[in-house]
Amino acid sequence: MDDSGKPPDGPKGTDDATEGSPSVSDRRVTRFTESLSETVVAIQAVIALVLVVVLVVGVINLLATLVRAAQAFEILGYKNAVGLINTTIDIVLYLFIVIELFRTIVAYVEAKNVVKAVIHAGLIAVVRQIIIFKPSDVESSEDAIMLAGVYLLLLVGLFLGFFLVHRMERD
Repeated sequence: MDDSGKPPDGPKGTDDATEGSPSVSDRRVTRFTESLSETVVAIQAVIALVLVVVLVVGVINLLATLVRAAQAFEILGYKNAVGLINTTIDIVLYLFIVIELFRTIVAYVEAKNVVKAVIHAGLIAVVRQIIIFKPSDVESSEDAIMLAGVYLLLLVGLFLGFFLVHRMERD
């Protein structure tokens, strides 16, 4: 016994884990999970970088489309003008989706709430689908009506989620 009346902890120089300190296997598991976490963050950063490259290519594509349209303006008929507008809107909405995906990845890496970014991306994607929806591309009118109903339900659900998230954010 020592001066305090307690028995000694064991022979001096041993590495036995004391109560409350992690064991060797616990430290190994912790190091392993930390390395996995770092790997996930690195993969998320690579995905964010890829999205930035996609965004840059998309902006270049949009500018090239607008320049080609401006150069051929005198030969554009009504049908071509509508096609140009549809193409431009399609590219712009794709770019917005890429931006929202990038925001989602950044929020994920920074351990923020990603629900808002996911809802924004979903809204943009559904609106894009509604804009490019052509009932004539669907086999039957019943299928076209069902697809339009699905788009409507998705849109209403996402708007409800959008409203709730923004309302909770204010409160």
